[in-house]
Amino acid sequence: MCDDKVVRHAYEEARRFSRRAALRMTGGATAGALGLASAVAGRAEAAPSGARVVDLTHTLTGDFPLWPGSAPVVAVPTSGVGPGNTGFATRWMSFSEHSGTHVDAPAHKIGDGITVEKIAPADLVAPLVVISIATRARTDRRALLTERDIDRYEQRHGRIPPRALVAMHTGWQPRTGGPHAAGFDPAAVEMLIGERDVVAIGTDTLSIDRFDDVGAHTAILGAGRYAVEAMANLAEVPVAGATVMVGAPKFAGGTGGPARVLALI
Repeated sequence: MCDDKVVRHAYEEARRFSRRAALRMTGGATAGALGLASAVAGRAEAAPSGARVVDLTHTLTGDFPLWPGSAPVVAVPTSGVGPGNTGFATRWMSFSEHSGTHVDAPAHKIGDGITVEKIAPADLVAPLVVISIATRARTDRRALLTERDIDRYEQRHGRIPPRALVAMHTGWQPRTGGPHAAGFDPAAVEMLIGERDVVAIGTDTLSIDRFDDVGAHTAILGAGRYAVEAMANLAEVPVAGATVMVGAPKFAGGTGGPARVLALI
């Protein structure tokens, strides 16, 4: 969460940069921020291996919902392609690390936790498990995914495999739920860590915790694992049997960052 003064300073700097950059642009580039459209590129496409690929990533735009206090997403064209394809198109971008579909590294909550570039590459490719609490969350946006939900899932679909990413499907997309949506019960996260050895947990909401809680963050990040927030299209993948690939950024010292998250079915 950002201090208000920091956010205001970042925003004003972005606006000043935008005005300067607009004057410097060449090759017909036009000034502007990210588009207002927030369509999810989530159709299943054919992979070379014959597997289907489902995009679990929201498109990051200037109007995508952010956690309260986050700096705005700003994109400024700085050069453009001219007649005859001369020159190159470039943009200057500014955003909080925790914008759009993104990774939380342990350092996001834990003082001596590892930063995002130190997450083991092997942990970014994992069995995908999707546990739905959508029916309950439909009428109770403060619903929690509990140990009982895990037990019910395993009774139907078998034991959660080790080193999996367990994603909570609430049905609350970030645009409809905002920061006030369902979360993980910290006890359930402790169970997933201690008894199922998960590498990560994820959610289709803006946070793995409910608005005024931090227990899920403390549990998963405190165990040296990571989280993925604001995932898309969890209803489009099987609840078991898929593999998830998390394209976490390699920011030096990063507490997280926007990620391209793909499910291979």
